Amino acid sequence: MADGGEALMLRMATGDVVAFEELMKSYRGAAYRFAYRIFRDRHISEDVSQELFFKLFKNADRYEPHGKFTTYFYKVLNNLCLDTLRRMNRKSLPDFQSFENPVLDGMPHEGGLDSPEENAQLNEERRLVREAIGKLPEAQRKVIVLRELEELKYREIAEVLGLSLNEVKVLIHRGRKSLLKILRRSPLFVEGTQT
Repeated sequence: MADGGEALMLRMATGDVVAFEELMKSYRGAAYRFAYRIFRDRHISEDVSQELFFKLFKNADRYEPHGKFTTYFYKVLNNLCLDTLRRMNRKSLPDFQSFENPVLDGMPHEGGLDSPEENAQLNEERRLVREAIGKLPEAQRKVIVLRELEELKYREIAEVLGLSLNEVKVLIHRGRKSLLKILRRSPLFVEGTQT
């Protein structure tokens, strides 16, 4: 994500359509990934992402840059996802498919991969981690995604999700423990390498 979300929001408040396009270009991947982790449906995630940017543009004149833009961005996005969930029948959501996240999908491995076998192994590890994250309870999944994949700070996560800092710490702790427990039962942990 590019920096400068604050400046783009201030430009959008004056009706600057170019700033809107720049903001959308810079942050649409993050919006889609977050929505996809909630809904697990490509079409719903795209719709929510589109709605987010129109909402940001429409309300840009009310934006006051207190803190990081990403905190504001994820807070609006999370609220929009919650509103969408309320409008939907929760049971109609599809089963977990996969996360589409550059942290897990398609990022080059440090030092590069020397062989197709190493590439296949890395892809399998990513798939197993995606599946494990998908098995977490929703509250734990959200905080793990925001902390580990989107790299938000604890205070930012608390603000985004409307939780206390203590609740965020507890959810992250529980989420990490649950994730480790799930991963220990997966082929990622080869006999003799478990800690």
